[in-house]
Amino acid sequence: MLLLGMLTGGMALFHKQQVTSAAREAARYGATVPEQQCATPSDCGGFNWAQLVQAIAVERANGDLAAAGVCVALVSGPGFAPVAIDADHSTAGGVNPCYVDNSSDAGKRVQVSVSRADRLEALMFNMNLQLNQRATARFEQGSPAIFDTATSSASGDRRIAARPSY
Repeated sequence: MLLLGMLTGGMALFHKQQVTSAAREAARYGATVPEQQCATPSDCGGFNWAQLVQAIAVERANGDLAAAGVCVALVSGPGFAPVAIDADHSTAGGVNPCYVDNSSDAGKRVQVSVSRADRLEALMFNMNLQLNQRATARFEQGSPAIFDTATSSASGDRRIAARPSY
């Protein structure tokens, strides 16, 4: 009985780690996708911007998430009342955010919320679990970049490397 509980508890912990990682990776990915990249859905495999980021979360979860359990939104505004940029940048419906993030940053940011049902079993003891994770990442596409020029000593080439400004 104890062994079964440890096994299912370990599996639930593994699933929690998978959904946490998927949410974070999708938020980071969404922060780098240009806002207008999917203005023509054929450019993104038939997906709009939010659906593209949602698909990344599902893919990164290695089968532990379904698209219905993933919410993605590109939002702006105060953290107590964020609003999605438009309907193509939110899977929450219309201009709704995925959640109130209480961020101090009123600029654009990517919200990803994932949810998955799981179960803990130990013969006579059974418990349904809901694994939830939220991730927010600052949208980097609107940020100005600082360009550094470097000269390669071997070839004399001048290279420009962009690094984000913080």
